[in-house]
Order: sequence, then structure tokens, then C-alpha cells
Amino acid sequence: MPTSANDTMPSFDRLLVATDFSAASQAACRTAIDTCLALRASLVILHVFRPSEADSLEADGQAPDSKALYDRCQTSLQELRSQAVQAGVQCEAILGNGNPTATILETISAKKIDLTIMGTSALHGLERIVFDSTTEAVLRKAPCPVLTVGPHAMSSEKALQSVGPVIFATDFHFTTIHAMRFAACFSQLTASPLHCLHVMPRTLEACTQCQDVPSIMSEALQQLANESGLVVGAPICATTYGCEVSCGVVDYARQQKAKLIVLGVRKASLEASQTHLHIAYRIITEAPCPVLTMAFASQPDLAIETVRRKAPAAV
Repeated sequence: MPTSANDTMPSFDRLLVATDFSAASQAACRTAIDTCLALRASLVILHVFRPSEADSLEADGQAPDSKALYDRCQTSLQELRSQAVQAGVQCEAILGNGNPTATILETISAKKIDLTIMGTSALHGLERIVFDSTTEAVLRKAPCPVLTVGPHAMSSEKALQSVGPVIFATDFHFTTIHAMRFAACFSQLTASPLHCLHVMPRTLEACTQCQDVPSIMSEALQQLANESGLVVGAPICATTYGCEVSCGVVDYARQQKAKLIVLGVRKASLEASQTHLHIAYRIITEAPCPVLTMAFASQPDLAIETVRRKAPAAV
């Protein structure tokens, strides 16, 4: 698995947090400020005003004036900026207009954003995930990593300041080696242990013929770490079992009191079967900490040769 010459440690100099002033967005703003302090980055706070917001009713049953609502949004935005500045973060506030997804993506490009932070109060159900449409679109289309603060991470305001590890969860797809750069970067910048994790099917846990699989997976994870070309402390390579990949990742994160989960996802799978998209959604909505995702363009469906050669049935 050769690495690209561009596989250097990423930099996070300018962050963007998109807010609609909801509880989920407030949690995202707190996380954004903490992240900027940890990474010594500047912050752009963006709210996208939509004229349709004026159609909502006030407590007295009256529709608010569009100009008054716009001014209220401007005031709320400046209050968030003041909070960031008081915390010691260089910050710019932008009140945009139009389609939220398009405006967020345009701002990411115009401001050369290195990391976008969003909140979601998405819920999960037995049959399907109910997820915020704007967050979903940004996750799929953003050219930079997206850090999502889910509903269970909202109660942990100082997650990125915890002593827990950064968890890089991988399925050994070729593109995940690039996502590992971001996990390694956060591990270094926050002085946190780096855990590389692979989740295996629960059906293999009691299989006597598969007793060697965890050690093979750990070897492959270590190989992935070595071949990434990154200078980081030796990662802890772990394998776990789960009836679903998302459950395995989330359970491991809870056990380890993780400060961050890092996922590499494939754009093709997000736009087609959505299988991997749903896995990412489940992890975001259940994780006890923020989840960083990076969507990559399609690559050949390759896996680490060690795993394919030694444990074909486990892949």
C-alpha cells in the first residue's frame, strides 16, 4: 500500500462552525471553541438566514417581522463571536443568506476552511436513521473533514479536553489510510493516545477456527499505521466484535472514554447504497464524543494484502 507524496500531517488553521442557534448548534459552538484552543486555530461562525424563518410563529401566535428576525440573528451571532473572543479565539462571524448547504459549502471554499464543525440532534430508530438534511449534505460534499457533535456528545461539553484516546475506526478500505492522517494529527495536537480499531462480526467470536483472526487484524492495523508514513507514537491496535459495526465502535468509545472518533467514508457509497452512510450516521448519533468524518473520492476496492491473504473469511 504505497502512500501519496501528499500524505503529510494535515494542518488545521481555520475552522468553521455552522449554527442555527439550536441546542445542537450551541453544543457545536462550544466544541468549536475548545477545538480552536486545542489546535491554536481561528474560527469562522456562520449562520444562514432564510426568509422562510419569518414564517414561524412567536409565542403570541404572531409571525415575526423579517427585518426584526434578521436583526435578532445578527445579535445572536455576535454574542457567539464574543464568547469565542473572550475564550481567546480569533473569530469572524458571518450572516449568510440562501440555501444553507450551498452557503456552507461556498464559505468553506471562500474562507479556505480546514475543518467544519456541525451539531445534530438526529434520532435513531429501529428501521432507519432520521438525520439532519443539511448536516448530511455537508458530510457528503465538503472538501474538508467534518466534525459532528451528536446528541449524546452534547452532554459532554469538554470531550476534546478529556484524557481519553482518539479512535480511528477502519474497515481496511484503501482510502482509510488517508483518514488516518487526521486521527494521527488530532492525537499529536491533543497529546492523546491513538487507537486503531476494526470491528468483526459477532458470529466469529465463538468460532474456534477464527481464534487467530484478532491477532491478524491487529497486525494489519499496525501495518496500516506504519505504511501511513506518519511519525506518531505507537498506536494501540484493537479488534472487537459487534452485531453491527456502529455498535462495536460506539461501545469501544464508551469503554475507553474516547475524546474523538475518526471515520473515513467513501463518497460513492454515500451516494449509492448508503450502507456506509448509515454506519456513519449511527456512530454519530450514538457516540459519546464528537465524530470526525472525511469523505473520499472513489478508489479501487482494495484491502490490506495481509488481511486478504491470512484471513479472507474475515473481510
